[in-house]
Formats: sequence, C-alpha cells, structure tokens
Amino acid sequence: MEEKHVKDLMIPIEDYALILEDATIGEALRVMSEMSEKLSEKQYKHQAIQVQDAKGNIVGRLTQADILKGLEPRYKDISGSDLSPFMRERLTDVMSMLPDDTFIERCKTQRHKPVREFMTTVTFSIDENETISHALHIMLISNHRSLLVTREGKKSVGVLRLTDIYLLVRDAILED
Repeated sequence: MEEKHVKDLMIPIEDYALILEDATIGEALRVMSEMSEKLSEKQYKHQAIQVQDAKGNIVGRLTQADILKGLEPRYKDISGSDLSPFMRERLTDVMSMLPDDTFIERCKTQRHKPVREFMTTVTFSIDENETISHALHIMLISNHRSLLVTREGKKSVGVLRLTDIYLLVRDAILED
C-alpha cells in the first residue's frame, strides 16, 4: 500500500469552519454548526473552528474545550498559575463556594464575547507533503487533536484531525 501523506487526509481550509478573531462566540458556534452539516457522512463533524486575523492568517482555533473553559471565568487564573496542585485544588474549592450565576446564565453571557478571548493560539503546523505517521507523532507528543496544514511552510491549506487519522488506521486494520 502506498504511503499516505497529510494532503491525502486533510480537510481543505475552504471546507473548514473559519471565523475572524473579533467575531463573537455565538457567531463562531453558528458557523461551526453550518460547516459541519456540509461534511460528508463519513467524516466526523467539526469540533473546532479555525480563527483568522484581519489579514486572513490562521492565528488560532476555538475548540469545544476552549468554550467550556470560558464558562469558568477564573479558569485561566487558576490553571495558568504557578500554584502547587494542592493549593490550586484548595483555591478551586474556595472559588466554588462563592455566589455565582446559574450555569445556563453563564452560558448565555458568553455569546457576545470575542473569540480571541477563548481561542487556543496555533503553535504547531505541518507541511502537506509530510507523511501521516510523522503528523501522528507530532499530534501525540504535543497533545493536539488537529494540526494546521501548510504549503511550503507558509500558506494555510487545510486541517488534519486526529479523528481522520483514526479512521485511516481503523480501515487499514479491518481491511482483508
């Protein structure tokens, strides 16, 4: 069997959910839903949206986890701190006792916040001509579920998702 390359599995950038970093979380969720409906039945639905700056460069991605972390307004303060795990846990316990809005009210307050406040900045990309095994290695050691795919290290041309690699692996294992 012929070696698979990133470009063989990636979702072309024009088929992916894209949003400007100044857009709101509500707008991002609508775009993500609309783009997921356009995927074929064989592909997993989008669980992230790529974020562009005003020049059209991909600068980040907004994942389901990013949105959920945004529901806890103090998450970044706790998770990014230099506190020991013991102190972080105690601080979390204390913060959970403070009066707060209901969960649904917190969800609704996020709708008008800008995407850039929640997105994960793109730190890894891979060239479209790299092998799938190399891409998988990068994803596993970096704990990323997707990689931005570039052409000649510059232009963003697609997104490679761990779920698409998994489907390739599953099919190869089950093939007679």
